[in-house]
Amino acid sequence: MIAEYDTPKVDPASKDLLGAVDRSPSLTDKVYEKLRQGLLRGVWSPGEKLTARKLSRDLGVSLTPAREAIMRLVNEGALDVSEKRTFRTVDLNCEQYSEVMRIRSALEPIAVELATPLFAEEEIKRLIELNEQMKEMISQERFNDSLQIDSEFHLLICDRAEQPLMRSIIDTLWLRAGPTRNRLSYSYRKRLIGYENHKRIIAAIQLRDAAAAAAAVKRDLSEGAAIIVAVLTEDERDN
Repeated sequence: MIAEYDTPKVDPASKDLLGAVDRSPSLTDKVYEKLRQGLLRGVWSPGEKLTARKLSRDLGVSLTPAREAIMRLVNEGALDVSEKRTFRTVDLNCEQYSEVMRIRSALEPIAVELATPLFAEEEIKRLIELNEQMKEMISQERFNDSLQIDSEFHLLICDRAEQPLMRSIIDTLWLRAGPTRNRLSYSYRKRLIGYENHKRIIAAIQLRDAAAAAAAVKRDLSEGAAIIVAVLTEDERDN
């Protein structure tokens, strides 16, 4: 014989006690976003030491949100931590950087192929604005700012692809390689190679030519990566 049980009744008033979840960004979220943007911009050099105490002082917050934001980035692979609990930006060697770029070169052309037919005219105008802003920052030798704009350009394309899992993977790769992008040579930046590659990407998107847009993204990634790989290879040979 199967026993029957009455389902307990929940007092409606008890549900009201829970209230709505506050979805506004927490202080930790805000600190995390500041650090994330700093990594994307190349504010810190590869292997640079970060401390919760200094970050909390610089950002005007307590130690707790600074520590929590740092640990979040450690868990995402964007920061390294030693056995002595010392936090540093990721310092990729040539092999590690090459692996990151191989994955980016596989995923980001797919993202732009998917995004190309979805772009609205206003979004294309935004890509043009970002590229011109990047050119201006380079002309003023504000290279950290130009790196931030470059990342915004590429990640806007990834956003438009509407592939959240792919976007999260690409985000992790960008964060991990962010400090290493500082190794782009002065001459590469001043020659505006990235700017010209971006113009090719935009032109292909305007024509709704997904294959050409994918090829232009792949070219942009490979040319920048080749410069950094050469620098890393020379550093490893000297050491």
